[in-house]
Amino acid sequence: MGGSGERFGGSTPKQFLEVEFEGVVRPLFEVTARKLLKALPLDIVIFVSPKNTAGSSVVNPVIEKLTADFPRGKMQYAAAGATRYGSFGNGIAAAAKTEGLERVLVHDANRPYLSAAFLQRVAIHLASLSEETPCFIPVTPVVDSVVRVDGANVVHYENRQELRRVQTPQLLHYPSFEDKFSTAVNAGRLAMDFTDEGSLCLSLGMRVQTFEGDGENLKITFPEDLTPGKL
Repeated sequence: MGGSGERFGGSTPKQFLEVEFEGVVRPLFEVTARKLLKALPLDIVIFVSPKNTAGSSVVNPVIEKLTADFPRGKMQYAAAGATRYGSFGNGIAAAAKTEGLERVLVHDANRPYLSAAFLQRVAIHLASLSEETPCFIPVTPVVDSVVRVDGANVVHYENRQELRRVQTPQLLHYPSFEDKFSTAVNAGRLAMDFTDEGSLCLSLGMRVQTFEGDGENLKITFPEDLTPGKL
């Protein structure tokens, strides 16, 4: 999934920025997708991105190339929503049309720094999804002091030993998620927004577990975050 890139600056969404990878200039989201497709057994890939003329002109040719290079996976394009939660909803609705959908992986297109060791941990936890372990999120330690504030005043220092930074990919056992999600939607209990899939699953009463993330798994937010030589 990819957002509008307002914090990054410029008129081009971050995920569409062209970078060199394996000797070829590619959009950033294609770099991320290739790393995931090489490392993980993905049967269907939904690209959630602004679905307009500009977006289609970039996404559709990439889907054609990836389909040729990774024929195992079915690939399609879904429209981004106004928020992260809206984009997830559109993506999961598209994926849900696949018969027998069991496991779902959600990743930010703007997190291209995916090491082999980290992707191996992702693969292990993706295979471990079940009714008993329905959601996994990768996390890293918080190394700075964290304070709670009221305006300019510090109210409380948080215990950073109990805090973690959350990354993607986030992993869902779809049958467990779908049952609780549908019930909540039908009951009108999902009026608020969610910043990621783990927070949504927790709100549904699902068990959310963590696994070791990667300090290099940086989300491209500002221009200085993008280092093509690291790809």
